[in-house]
Amino acid sequence: MSFGVEALSFEETLGKEVVEAGLCAGCGACVLNCPFWVLGLREGKPYLLEECPVCGVCAHVCPRYKLDVPSVEKFAFGRERRPDEEFGVVRRMVLARSTDKGVLEVCQDGGLVSSLLIAAIEGGLVEGAVLSGVKEGLPHYPDVRIARTREEVLACAGSRYSFAEKLVIGLGVAGGFWLARGAGYAFVSLPCQIQALRRMQMLPNPPVNWSEVVKYAIGLFCTETFTYDGLRAYLAGHGIALEDVRKMNIKAGKLIVELKAGEEKELPLEPLLEHRRDGCKACTDFSAELADISVGSLGLRGWNIALIRSERGEELFSAAEKAGLIETRPVEEEPRVLRVLARLTRLKRKRAVEART
Repeated sequence: MSFGVEALSFEETLGKEVVEAGLCAGCGACVLNCPFWVLGLREGKPYLLEECPVCGVCAHVCPRYKLDVPSVEKFAFGRERRPDEEFGVVRRMVLARSTDKGVLEVCQDGGLVSSLLIAAIEGGLVEGAVLSGVKEGLPHYPDVRIARTREEVLACAGSRYSFAEKLVIGLGVAGGFWLARGAGYAFVSLPCQIQALRRMQMLPNPPVNWSEVVKYAIGLFCTETFTYDGLRAYLAGHGIALEDVRKMNIKAGKLIVELKAGEEKELPLEPLLEHRRDGCKACTDFSAELADISVGSLGLRGWNIALIRSERGEELFSAAEKAGLIETRPVEEEPRVLRVLARLTRLKRKRAVEART
């Protein structure tokens, strides 16, 4: 049986060159797309449940196995980045924030992502969104959610600093809805998960049309994520229980912890880095360079920076603007933001090169 890709075994590709090499992102794309269902996910890493049939699909969708960024850019954006585009292909770059009071009450920074999702759902552009929420009984532990209403979107608002390892696998549920009724979804995730999505969309003979399943890919700026146990232990060392935390944010080398009681604490970020996930060290992508829209804060308070990269991204962003759900201002009003974006982009690429050598 041919799947339109080079026939390679899991052992000789992902097993040896990704998992054993400590490069695995833990996204689960290989597990979701294995046509023979012989892969499982254990402690965030894929493994064989039985003998590999050697089809090569897992290698083709992996964001850490021979990712050809220029080819993906041509596929997603119709062209490669220009030499002067340090942050990837960008059509428009602006500062933006939600105008919705309900969003602003629960959002991480400017509430842009939540308002984009609400615009897409209420405007009939998508049926819902695949994103991370909080797992019941485990505070701040990211879990897969499918949001189809404004209320469900708001329930998922805010950042989690541990990795939602089954988020890509959650696309399989959305794929089922697409098969049943042609429903399209938005997908909110980190750069590595966006890379996996793009590789899935480029499969020659996919089980579902991933480009139709995911109509809008929204990527979140990311330096790294931390193990959940490590994050909990770090906070405990400062006398803070995760159960007492309302919100966390990372700005200017500090972990800012807002407690439910109203107190805010600033903790040094450097000691927390020892709990960084291994796979994050090899990631080159800070600003989700393959997303339709990339969103971050970069130290802004109450605002986001948005990089609109594709025609689909422009469609979604314009829909939110026309609905009056967001407001914008020129990024030139905050020149420091571009300097920070450049610095973090270079830093992450440099770190990845060092990790791979």
